[in-house]
Amino acid sequence: MTGIGSIKGSAQELRERQSADARQREGAKWILNPNEISGDYDASRMLETTLGGVRRKITNDDLAAFRHNARVAGQRFKGGINVRGVVDLSTNEDRKRARTQIRMAVAAASRPVSTGALEVRFITNASGLTKGAPNRYQPVVEFLDFSSVVADGSLTPQKAAVRLRQGGIRFNCDCDHHRYRLRYIATIGGYNAGRDEAGFPKITNPGLSGVACKHVLRVMAEIEGGSAVQMFLAKAVEKVRAGMTGRQYTSEKEAERQARKQDSRPMAANAQDTGDRDFDRARRALRRQSRATTTKPKRTANGSKRMQALGASPAARDKLMATTRDLGLTPEEAVAILQAAAKGKS
Repeated sequence: MTGIGSIKGSAQELRERQSADARQREGAKWILNPNEISGDYDASRMLETTLGGVRRKITNDDLAAFRHNARVAGQRFKGGINVRGVVDLSTNEDRKRARTQIRMAVAAASRPVSTGALEVRFITNASGLTKGAPNRYQPVVEFLDFSSVVADGSLTPQKAAVRLRQGGIRFNCDCDHHRYRLRYIATIGGYNAGRDEAGFPKITNPGLSGVACKHVLRVMAEIEGGSAVQMFLAKAVEKVRAGMTGRQYTSEKEAERQARKQDSRPMAANAQDTGDRDFDRARRALRRQSRATTTKPKRTANGSKRMQALGASPAARDKLMATTRDLGLTPEEAVAILQAAAKGKS
């Protein structure tokens, strides 16, 4: 058996993981919720953050930074996201991990959902680098244009599948990287296909960087470059047009064949094109230059090194905040005034 394991029982395995995740989240005590980010935060809770690279207690300045980061992340994905966007906006490190650690991604099952999308459950191998971690993961991708391409009689099933691969998606993964670092971004970005997450990742990802984990990125590369996924999507279109439900399951034999084929491919970071068209297209997709998301500003408010030096000084920050309070201003209003002044000088 290959690294994805058996298809049989995989759906129940995912449901159990999702149930365990929901129970753990329900009992979590140290969540920074939206009301607290908005300003209704009781400092006696003594919550911590790693914003700035050092673990410490949360301050009012941190809350203002969290509000900014969430606002920028939400605006970035107003138009939704597609497969290419997930890859383009991911971090270089996550893309490298997808290329070198995740050897296979097989579409295991599909079903239409109430929103009109087609939900496809994939199975990938695990890297094996984390002790005690599962030996496989099951990213889920919802293809949002499914109902419309099924109804479009001008499209053959194959062309409809191409349209699905290019259209809007939502996704989820059952790995910890997605759960603790990226699910909040997916929720405020409107492309989350799993349990919504309103708790800000104050420890694991306060800068709200990245979009997708290595398992999802490996799936995206297979969606974009793999003929097996193209055929899988086309078959779902055919079934619904024939009056069936669109549910389908990959057989053990076929999943094994696809997994073995993918597992035989070179995984070195510098691997060159092999002549395997699906593989080469998928790797090229993950090698393209990243436009990784980040909410860290490229410059300080007025673009000066002097401001950066002052920002790094605790005494200077305390004096600035005291002056801001004396003037009856919020931190955001003070920043807006500085930005306006800087624009007036340019």
